Amino acid sequence: MRMVLVTVLVVGAMLAGCGPVVPSISSSDGWRVEKVATVTGLAVPECAAVLPETGEVFISNIDAPAEGADDRYNTDDNTGFITRLKAGGQLAAGRWVDSQVNAPINSIKGLCVLKGVVYACDVDHVRRMSVETGQAIEPIIIHGAKFLNDAATDGKYIYVSDTITGKIHRLDGEKQIEIPGPPGANGIALGGGKMFVVSWAEHEIYEIDLDGIMPPKPFGLADRFKGLDGIEILSDGTFIVSDQKSNKIVLISADRKRIRTLVEVRGGPADFGIDRDRGLLYIPLIWDNSVAVYKLTNRLK
Repeated sequence: MRMVLVTVLVVGAMLAGCGPVVPSISSSDGWRVEKVATVTGLAVPECAAVLPETGEVFISNIDAPAEGADDRYNTDDNTGFITRLKAGGQLAAGRWVDSQVNAPINSIKGLCVLKGVVYACDVDHVRRMSVETGQAIEPIIIHGAKFLNDAATDGKYIYVSDTITGKIHRLDGEKQIEIPGPPGANGIALGGGKMFVVSWAEHEIYEIDLDGIMPPKPFGLADRFKGLDGIEILSDGTFIVSDQKSNKIVLISADRKRIRTLVEVRGGPADFGIDRDRGLLYIPLIWDNSVAVYKLTNRLK
């Protein structure tokens, strides 16, 4: 069993500029980060999801071999597990939910929480478990799924992406509706009645028609990224994304015209989570088997 440790650090904010293709957000945008902790001893952590009511954090662990083909991260191997952190990043349970014969966890990735239930993307199923007890609830089989990746909720529905099929699946209880997404659909963010999805294949960010009528609308920033994974929307409408292959967390202005690197994080930043009440950013480092915790502030507020 791996031992999970939390190392507390205090360092200065790390900021890096970008190239000239898209104008950089000026320093007046206000967003800053300061590293406060590192959670180590994880096993290919892919996603961090915050429980808003308490600030607790759930982390998915794929626990796959470091070497080999990419499909090792999308295999029915019964090795996955979920770590649970207390608010602020202190360890609560290294293996809060583990794979079991009657409730297997495989290549677990995106997580979200709705009404006391953790939803977890796992190859072609959405696993469910009680927030209170960790007890497994009957999983939801996603029809035609091949590589379920991220999960998000708007407080009513659950949305999950499939990176191979490019589809977004909306779950209303057991009812499923397909929404066309971009090729390589990965991270999902919801806000202001809109959905935004990053594409691993196209290195682009898209606005998605929730009714599935209009095709995905690109931001036009594909030349700025190498491997987009996670996406969220900050309180002022700024988009924040993780570029796993470039080892960066990047800000994009609400008008989608300006961009800058918020922080460089070695180890492959994956699907991050934000504790908005406490101003904390949890970044899984998939190649480093750790989660970096940053204080996220806006000095203009």
